[in-house]
Amino acid sequence: MKLLFLYIAVALSITSCKKFVDIDPPSTQLVSETVFARDQTAIAAQLAIYARMEGDGLVYQQILYPGLSADEFSNYSTGIFSIDLANNNLTSENSIVLNFWTNYYKYIYQANAVIEGVSNSATISETVRQQLLGESRFVRAFCHYYLISLFGDIPIVQSTDYRINSQLSRSPVTTVLDFIEQDLIAAISLLSTNYLDAGNLPSTERVRPNKHTAQALLARLYLLKGQWGKAEQSSTAVLNGSYQLLTNLDNVFLKNSNEAIWQLQSVVPGYNSYPGAQLILTTTPNVVALDTNLVKSFVATDKRKQQWVKSITVSGRTYYYPFKYKVRQNASSITEYSMIFRLSELFLLRAEARSRLGDLNGAHADLNQIRIRAGLPALSGLTGTVLIDSIIQERKFELFAESGDRWLTLKRTGEVNNVLPLIKGSNWNSTDALYPIPLAEILKNNQLTQNPGY
Repeated sequence: MKLLFLYIAVALSITSCKKFVDIDPPSTQLVSETVFARDQTAIAAQLAIYARMEGDGLVYQQILYPGLSADEFSNYSTGIFSIDLANNNLTSENSIVLNFWTNYYKYIYQANAVIEGVSNSATISETVRQQLLGESRFVRAFCHYYLISLFGDIPIVQSTDYRINSQLSRSPVTTVLDFIEQDLIAAISLLSTNYLDAGNLPSTERVRPNKHTAQALLARLYLLKGQWGKAEQSSTAVLNGSYQLLTNLDNVFLKNSNEAIWQLQSVVPGYNSYPGAQLILTTTPNVVALDTNLVKSFVATDKRKQQWVKSITVSGRTYYYPFKYKVRQNASSITEYSMIFRLSELFLLRAEARSRLGDLNGAHADLNQIRIRAGLPALSGLTGTVLIDSIIQERKFELFAESGDRWLTLKRTGEVNNVLPLIKGSNWNSTDALYPIPLAEILKNNQLTQNPGY
């Protein structure tokens, strides 16, 4: 449990996080009985996970590296690990890949510690117990979801016992998907539709997952599993919530925007959102820029190109960058948070589910919500694969540079082996669709096996 205590201390000591976790740090190291003896410190243990996610730059990394693997970014880093990722020359010793693995399992460990702690506590209130169990099971599901999306078969970790975890073998993706589904169904039954503050009171801050956050991830899961009816039902549950598409695209990524389903609050000094701080260019890029072909694929009248893509010209050369977040670094106030789930994805998700169910009118209606908001004409009369392809194409334009969506969508739809060979050339192999299991983890756990191609 020592790792959990460290992150509680970190969350409690980050200045910009004080309004979120508004209690003083303890003078001595907490013990598990103390952490989960009171509502306030038990909640702090949960909030520490979100503080650590933002402090680690989780949302930024989910945007950056899967975007390099796909067709969203061009690499300008001289680091060998970034070069290898962009060129699909990954090895099991790549530190970027290791960082994904260790960070997601770190958050899973913390979520398991909260689950165990609140389950065994006889002194916290039942309301707080249920809320924290719901949030932690959601976090655990969220992390396992991204792990299977990147690595395929993975160990399912549902304990803080190192002796057990260190010898876990990889479970098939289908088994992991079922586990994620169970966690999300449980989370939905436990969580409120309200967003809560650090005192467990209703809040306008959308930085703790609520019932709709879990339903949004469940909708993603059902789309991945090909369970179209359930995907439609779960996405509809979110779309029926108190969210709305914003007319002005410049307002979508503001903190607590009406389109936000879950965001991570600012915790890094000098940053609003981690993605905005890192992705907005002020000179020649030294990490990434948007791929020129991606930018050219937008039609000129698309408001998303006009308002969410910007450029900078240095020495006669033009570089493009995502401008969904408008604030870079050292702003005088916090106006943006890192976005994880937002409403437009649910319209596109339901549109795809409906199209596969044969509800063509419903699919068109959802798709056109996004197109009309972007200043594009409504589509009509599409059927079969043409309609589905149009929805997938709309995801490309609506969700570019968000949560690795393009990389995950190419793999989910089976298009990865059609699209990426045209971009990566001879560097692309079908086995590149999965990242390698980090060698460091295999050396620690002889039950782990490597992915094909590595």
